[in-house]
Order: sequence, then C-alpha cells, then structure tokens
Amino acid sequence: MTLAIESAIAGGSLSLLDGTGREIANWVGGDADVARAEDLLINIDGLLSSAGVSKRDLALIAVSAGPGSFTGIRIGMATALGLKNGLGIPMSSLSALEATCRTAGSLPAGAGAENTQAGSLRSDVVVAVPVGRNSICIQSFNIDERGVMATSEPRTIPENEIEKIEGTVLMHAALFAKYGSAPNAIDLGANIANAIGRAASPGVVTEPLFVSKSV
Repeated sequence: MTLAIESAIAGGSLSLLDGTGREIANWVGGDADVARAEDLLINIDGLLSSAGVSKRDLALIAVSAGPGSFTGIRIGMATALGLKNGLGIPMSSLSALEATCRTAGSLPAGAGAENTQAGSLRSDVVVAVPVGRNSICIQSFNIDERGVMATSEPRTIPENEIEKIEGTVLMHAALFAKYGSAPNAIDLGANIANAIGRAASPGVVTEPLFVSKSV
C-alpha cells in the first residue's frame, strides 16, 4: 500500500491507496495553510486505524515536494523521511502541480461534477493551487498522447489574477469555490494527496519546490 502526504496546501490531505492505485481511505484538512507536525502524525495514525491498516502494511511513502507553505513542505518531507527510515521502505516525492495534472483524467470520487471534462483533457492546461496570503501558484503543462510536459516554471500570482488566465485551468477546490463559474475551470478537489500517491514512482525524489510568494 501507498501512504500519500500533502501538508502544504490549504490544510493538507492524506490518501491511502492499495497496490492497484485505488484509494481506500483519505483525510482532507480544513482552511488552515498548514498543520503542525504532531497533528500530521496523529492524522496519519487515525487514517491507518480507520482503514484497518498497519504501518507495516505500507510499501511506499509518497509526499508532495510543494508548492505551498514553506513550513508545510518541510513538515511533510520530514515526516515522510521519518516513516521511510523507520519502516525501511521507499519514499517518493514530486510536485503537487505535476501530479494533479498527470492524474486529472481520472480524478478521485468526491471531486466536483465539472471534473467529467478532465477525462478528455488534451493540449495546454494550467494548474492553480492556493499558497496563502491571497496568492496562488500556477504552472502550465501540455497534455497529449505522449503524456504530460511542463511548458513553464511554477510561479506565484495574486489570487484574483486567476480570472485572467486563458485556456483550461485546473483549480484546487478552495479556488474553484470562488472562481469555478468560469467556463475554463475544472475542479481538482481538495484531496491533492490522492494525485501524489497515484503519480508517485518508488525512489524518484524531487527537490522541495519553494516558490516565493508574489504578494
């Protein structure tokens, strides 16, 4: 099984996936920018307990490398490293922006009905997630039959500028709640950890993605 951790975006999320990539349990935080380290461990224990899963059943720890709260990224990475070392299993880290883009064609249950559009995504899209202080982090990707390729570096912009983005915008649920009426908006939901878990590859580690806020 895979335990996926995202602790830096809008209160964070956790996802527990079986060997086929099917999610069997999840936890999604509230509106806070970041949870405390001790809260993250408590929530992980609660998630595993609710699913009847032991830490010894885990085969992979997948964690978001960012973007988001600097503190949240550090907490997530440190927790994942601790579990990796303590359990003697592989760890994978990757960009939350890339992971959500790569898995947008098969979004998890519980995401908005607008996600039915995502299954036919092709060409250029922009992923947008909140990073606090009325800022969002965005990155552009191209999706085709070969897969997903980044076409820009991640950067932050003021939240209200999301309305100026042309083309398809994949939005975290917190943003979709405000700007989802736009015809180019697709709701990614709040469970970003699910995308992290499904896109992760054992042993592939991405450097933490610390993107400075623009405002």
